[in-house]
Amino acid sequence: MESTENGSSLNLNMDRRTLLKSMGVAGLASAPLLNSGMMSAAEAAGQTINFTAWEYQPDTIKSLVANWSKQTKNKVNISFIPNVGYTAGIQARQRGGKPADVFYNFAYNSQKFVNQKWAADLRGLPGAEKMVADMFPSARSRFVAENGAIVSAPYFSAVHMLQYNKKMVAAAGFNSTPNSLQETYDQCKKIKANGVESPYVAYWVKDFVEEYLHVYLLAGNVQPFDKKGDPIFMDDPKTLDVLNWWQAMYKDGMTPKSVLTDDPGKHTSSMANGQAAFYALHHYFLRDIVESKGPSSGDISQAKIVGTGGKTLQMGEVIQMGGKVTGAKKAAAWDFMKTYGYKDKSGKFTTFQKWAASGALCAPYPGFFTDPKVIAAFPDYMDLSLIKDTFQNASDIVPARTSPWYQGFQAQCGTIIHDLLLGNSNARATANALAIACKTAKSGSGL
Repeated sequence: MESTENGSSLNLNMDRRTLLKSMGVAGLASAPLLNSGMMSAAEAAGQTINFTAWEYQPDTIKSLVANWSKQTKNKVNISFIPNVGYTAGIQARQRGGKPADVFYNFAYNSQKFVNQKWAADLRGLPGAEKMVADMFPSARSRFVAENGAIVSAPYFSAVHMLQYNKKMVAAAGFNSTPNSLQETYDQCKKIKANGVESPYVAYWVKDFVEEYLHVYLLAGNVQPFDKKGDPIFMDDPKTLDVLNWWQAMYKDGMTPKSVLTDDPGKHTSSMANGQAAFYALHHYFLRDIVESKGPSSGDISQAKIVGTGGKTLQMGEVIQMGGKVTGAKKAAAWDFMKTYGYKDKSGKFTTFQKWAASGALCAPYPGFFTDPKVIAAFPDYMDLSLIKDTFQNASDIVPARTSPWYQGFQAQCGTIIHDLLLGNSNARATANALAIACKTAKSGSGL
């Protein structure tokens, strides 16, 4: 079987039927170990589950939990941890005396948590293999570890897109959005000459800039890692083109100098108020711009990061089951996870329909995009067919980003990239430093 970039034995190109059959065999083999004493969700009624999430739309989360509790007669104790510091907080709970039974997690932590026994391997649980088989092939390795373990279910998925001001692009003499990174620079330069001081904004803070590294490498047709999860981008001459472009965007004033510390709210305001022409971030940020009802909000639309030649980054976060959950509580916890991260008992994407309506969040399932309730929930100004096409044909997830060692690289990435943008390093030195950071993080994890 062909390997993924991070060494998984899962063949991401196999069709759904073949994948389901192969994973079903693996699941049946492991079921006695994983499901010892397992009962049905109906038999598990009356359980109390401890669920931990971060603080995004807590009222929506409470509504989803209340609906599931009402239907199943199970109780859910919800606790929230702030986004900043969430990793440390959830790790402390899993180590301590009050571990969560089900919890949000960042995808880059998911394999580590299973390896540490803080989270469960979901193989063999009813419908787990089908859940993975129903995903876009490009998304599967976010949820399947190197050894074939199913480590998580989706909380949400997104693709990096380009929010752009149609009037500014047309006034600069362009008939379409940029088709390459170089065209992005060229369009920004002309729009800047038309009086827009800082045409391009993005969330380039240290803690987040690692995502953009992959957004721009993929846009430049650079494969970041090989199938073993080893960095190979530093050996591709196109990487230097990407890094030189990135540095020039900042050095030449195509972005505001404050872009290294600005938060997404400021970028939303810049777009809505006509102070920027392009905003590169997750697709759902178009909703914030339009609904802020600034003087330019009605001029903003959405496109792929680059129109031809490259791809963009597909990302998303996950939910996991605690590693110590057993028996009736495990059956109830898994039923909750399936409803939250896949389908309810009637086979509907009820949770994802709610997130589509409240936040324009997506799910990594083709069926999500054809669900009539999802289509009705998405705002009219968002092109759901374009977003689906980006998921299906124009994005990659970079499987190494979910490896146990990856957080160590992410922690170093921000400083390295900021040094480049500030002119304290050059493209070649930056590529080398990033590769060393990857290898150091990997060796430090024992891999």
